[in-house]
Parts: sequence; C-alpha cells; structure tokens
Amino acid sequence: MKVIKISDLKVGSKYTKPLYLDKDSIFINANTAVSEADITRLNKFGFKEVLTQGELVQEMSASEMVLDTNTFPTNDHDFKMLQLKNIYLHIEKNVPAFETVFKDSFVVMQALFRKISEDKAFDINPVRDTADKLVDQVRTNAHLCFCLINHKPTGYYLYNQVVYATLFALIIGSLLEYSRPKMVELAISGLLADIGMAKIPSVISEKNSTLTDDEFKVIKKHPLFGYQILTKVLKLKNALGLVALQHHENFDGSGYPQKIQKKEIDEFARVFTIGDNFAAHILDRPWRKALLPYEAMKNMISLNTNKYDLGYIRLFLNKIAMYPIGSWVELSDSSKAIVIDSNPNKPLRPSLMVVRNSNGMKTKDSAFINLSEEDKIYITKAIPSDD
Repeated sequence: MKVIKISDLKVGSKYTKPLYLDKDSIFINANTAVSEADITRLNKFGFKEVLTQGELVQEMSASEMVLDTNTFPTNDHDFKMLQLKNIYLHIEKNVPAFETVFKDSFVVMQALFRKISEDKAFDINPVRDTADKLVDQVRTNAHLCFCLINHKPTGYYLYNQVVYATLFALIIGSLLEYSRPKMVELAISGLLADIGMAKIPSVISEKNSTLTDDEFKVIKKHPLFGYQILTKVLKLKNALGLVALQHHENFDGSGYPQKIQKKEIDEFARVFTIGDNFAAHILDRPWRKALLPYEAMKNMISLNTNKYDLGYIRLFLNKIAMYPIGSWVELSDSSKAIVIDSNPNKPLRPSLMVVRNSNGMKTKDSAFINLSEEDKIYITKAIPSDD
C-alpha cells in the first residue's frame, strides 16, 4: 500500500480505494471525501499517516463533505485502541533497521577490542561511522526503547554492553537536546568507554564466578587503561577520553578510580554511567543472569539513587518508564502483555498489547489496553519474555 502523510491529506479529496489506518482497519471508504473532522480526529489520536492502494480522483468543496460514520470507529475508546495498534505496527517497521545497526555496531566493537588486546594497529574511523549510525537511530526511531529491551543479544557480553549503554546514553542526550555534533561525541565516548577492558586478562574479565578482591582490583584499572589508550595511543582529545576514565565514578563520590563527585565528574560521564548501569542490569554476565527491566529500574532509583545525577536519572526514568517499554508484565486477570507505550501521568499504568489470555493461550488477534483508562485491571508483576 501507498503511504499518505496526514499533513498531505486535503479536505475534499477522494481516493479510488479505501484509506486505511493500518492494513486491517478502514478509515474512509473508496470515493468518500475526506472531511475536516476526519483530519482533526487523526491528528487528535496521533496518527501520522494512512494507507491506500487507490489513487486521488478529485477534490470537493468543504460544503459537499459527508462524514460516513460506518467506515471507522466513532468513539474515543476505539480510536485510542487503533492508535495503540498503530504504535505497534510502527514498532515492527523499525525493528529490522535497528537489528542491522546493532549487529554492525557489535562487529565493529569486536574487531576494535581484539586489535587492541593484541597490540595491533587499528582505524578509528569505523567507530566514528558507528557513532553516526547510532545517533541516527536515536533521532529517527521513536520506538528505540522497545527495540533495545526486546533485542536478543548474542556473542561476548562486553561488545553488546557498550552498544546498549551508548544507545541508552544517547537517549538521555536527546532529552537534554544535545546538538548532533555533541550527540556524535557522546556516542564515540560511549563506544570507547570500556576500551581499557581489552587490556584486562581474559581469565579475569571472562570469569564466570564472583571475582576475588585481588581480581576486582585488576578490573578497577580498566578506566585508566582506557584513558591512556584514547589520549596517548589514539591521540584523541581529552574530552573523548574522560568517559573512559570516569564512567565508574559515582555522584556521591563512592566510585573509582579517582573518587570524585557531583559536577567534578564530566557531564558525558554522568550521562553515560546511567545508560551503562541500566544496560549492565538487563544483560546476562558470565557470573549472573540479567535482571528484568522493571527490577533494573527499581534497583537504580531506590537502592543506588545516590550514584547518579538526580536530574539525569529522572529524565531517563520518565522516558524508559518504571515498566520499561518493551518489557513483559502479568495482569490481575492472569493475562500476559508487553508494554508498548508509557503514560507519564500514571507511570504504573502503561499501554499494553496482550500476548496471552487469562488461560495462557496466545491471542489470535492483537488486543490492546490503556491501563490509565482501566480501573478493573492492573499489573501484578513484571515477568520474563516468553518468546
């Protein structure tokens, strides 16, 4: 089907085939004029485009408009459900491009870490190109959080970690309204933040059990190793090395290696450490399994809140949500659902797509719920994905 932007729809226009809100839901029948009320309703509920297989046939004057109320939902509830369905369809459209960018980024970081660990020469330009692509994802993919939460990482955890952490940090950067050059610098800094780990013996960095005190002392050297690699070997400017040096510093001064605090910590490092910690919580490590996204967020804002810049962690929470977009939940009727949108005014009552009914059976037709408008059903707990 052809895509028609709502901004391009004109009052009075007709199409030879129906206009659809999605592939299943007819909005206006063939040869029925688009009215001003139609366009107002589409804008009200956040639709950006409609679909059709037809062609524009003619325009009519506004006085000739007839609103055919049988061709589409006429009440707010049904329109809101279509809006949620439209959100999910857009999510599905964005996933393939996201997966390609993530895979390519993983490959670049894998090659870089291996060359550094083997003391081989390497080109920094692929990292710059990767940073550009990640910034583009944040700028163009409105459903990036969903894609990240539902991505199934494979391969060595550290290469996944740096890509995840950088994207989460860039989400905060976009909320801070960073310019594109500043976003790219944040991305480069993030991708290279853990480069010092390439100099940590694999028997320690890949150990699948708890580190000893002596082993942890070795791990704690990686920020300084990274800073030295970036500023002395690669000759990057100092600003691009500070995230590597300071991303384990805590806002309350309890971090390492310098135990600096508050605004003594570089701004990029304060942003990145939030993305880095959230990513670390939701990814498997050699010595532990991943936390659920809800548990990760709860941990960060309740147990460890003093570690982070409060202003930045609030921005992150408001964007990712307490039940992060893309995470799974169980409802009070025993059905299971996936979070597809947040409701900032009611953060514990997001919008959902039901995946399994109360009997545990997969739903044949997608069902959507906006919990902010429901008083008889609620989330009982966060659950793992059952994909």
